[in-house]
Amino acid sequence: MDKNLILAIALSMAVYFGWYKMMERYYPQPAKPAASAAAAPAKTDGLRPPASGELRGEPTPPKETSLGPAAPMDAPRAGGLDGSLAFRVDDLEMRFQPLGASIVSYRYPGPLGAVELVDTPYPGFFATWPELRFRQIDEAGNWPTFEAAHPSGILIRKEFLLREAGNLNTLRLTFKNPGSQEAMLPPWNLDVGPGIGTVPSERKENPTLWSAAALLPAPVGKKVDVFKDLKASQEPGRSTDAWRWLGVHNRYFLAAMFPPTERFEGYAHGGKAVTLDVPSWTGGTKKEEVLQPWISASAKPLTLPAGGSVTVEIPFYFGPKGYIRLSEIGHGLERSVSFGWFHRVGRFTIQVLHKFHGWTGNWGWAIIMLTICLQVILFPVTYKQMKSMAIMKKIQPEIVKIQQKYQKDPKRLQVEMMEVYKKHGANPLSGCLPILVQMPIFIALFNMLRGAWELHGAPWIFWVQDLSAHDRFYILPIIMGAVMFFQSKMNPVQSADPMQAKMMTYMPVIFTVMFLNFPAGLVLYWLTNSVLSLIQQTAVRKHLEK
Repeated sequence: MDKNLILAIALSMAVYFGWYKMMERYYPQPAKPAASAAAAPAKTDGLRPPASGELRGEPTPPKETSLGPAAPMDAPRAGGLDGSLAFRVDDLEMRFQPLGASIVSYRYPGPLGAVELVDTPYPGFFATWPELRFRQIDEAGNWPTFEAAHPSGILIRKEFLLREAGNLNTLRLTFKNPGSQEAMLPPWNLDVGPGIGTVPSERKENPTLWSAAALLPAPVGKKVDVFKDLKASQEPGRSTDAWRWLGVHNRYFLAAMFPPTERFEGYAHGGKAVTLDVPSWTGGTKKEEVLQPWISASAKPLTLPAGGSVTVEIPFYFGPKGYIRLSEIGHGLERSVSFGWFHRVGRFTIQVLHKFHGWTGNWGWAIIMLTICLQVILFPVTYKQMKSMAIMKKIQPEIVKIQQKYQKDPKRLQVEMMEVYKKHGANPLSGCLPILVQMPIFIALFNMLRGAWELHGAPWIFWVQDLSAHDRFYILPIIMGAVMFFQSKMNPVQSADPMQAKMMTYMPVIFTVMFLNFPAGLVLYWLTNSVLSLIQQTAVRKHLEK
């Protein structure tokens, strides 16, 4: 089977599904807003929070805002950025809303500039009691601290123990009963979402990429934890499953929390319908109604004796999905990084890529080194394919004669062709083996390179200054197409079907157009792969044609 034919079939399927997804994007189903609901009880596991470091806080005085009734996932328009308080940790800029003491702006210091991760500041991330106005207190000094009196009489202190960007932080909640009688705090929710922001180049696709997520403990008899992607839905979903962590994420970023088992039970998730300004295919922006995912952990009721107090510490992560960094933090956060079907291959290759980056200090050269290593490993099957193609090319005239002679007798035709293959030691299916071996690797690399946060804003050389974005001058895909063209000329398709031969002739052009808007890192991989294949063909061609 011809390699280019396999690629043509794969390309046709990609175009079909790409068109289908584009139609879904422009003609979405109407959505209804959904509010969070309490979840049923479940056993969960606690997590020990990290120690906080020395931080710098720059709070600003609050300004008055109106107060109205609220629900956790459908807060009043009073709030959001209005009356929010600024805070800074190194290059990480945040704003906190006194209503619910939530994070309503989180500007992560990315390599290409700050990225706003709070997509909609109502009610804000890590919101609790959005109907309550918290006041800022300065006793802690080096992290945001808020207090509010609950109608039950319990005093609530909410502290964000923040470390440098890209680390695990802690939300500390202290409940104190200053009264002379026992007091009970009713069940309450801790919310993450709705939605999550991303880098400018991903904003157009973001509504199709974000979702809520939950990492669940491994089932009985299993060793691997279960990762669940919870797509935004119009109706809230509820679960009594235990969890390792809960959160929302998209291609590049993750907001996750670790509510402890002794204080929380069950979770709810859903989608909130909002109208956003999204980039248009024709330039500018357009209004689009989307469902923003959210997830909510439900806390158990709390009873405090007179003068009693309880402290609950909830570790959380809010930042980029760098696979190696999340693996270092642990607790299964790295499971949020998607590698598609062949995730084991993707995880292994990104670890190798990190190793090469440690040697070169440049992600572009690391990709080239990875591609060379893959070509060396796959050379035995590649050589077998080239040998098979050389034999098939040599016996093609004889095959054509047999096809013409027995075109009205299919059974005799098959017998005669098998005799020719046996005589020359040819196997027409052996050319498929390298494709079958390389396809999982290519798919895993495609997902890894397209979604790797490490490549965001990473330069290679000269004009390629962001390996996660497409080549703005289209130089790499054009060179790649030229190399593929020379490959096809060196090894032209010998086919009795003129349509197939013509399709193979145009394959370099089709691939060039297809790769124009692919990430430069992925194009660099395919270009390097094509150059190495061309060198291999040139080196062994004379030997095989003897």
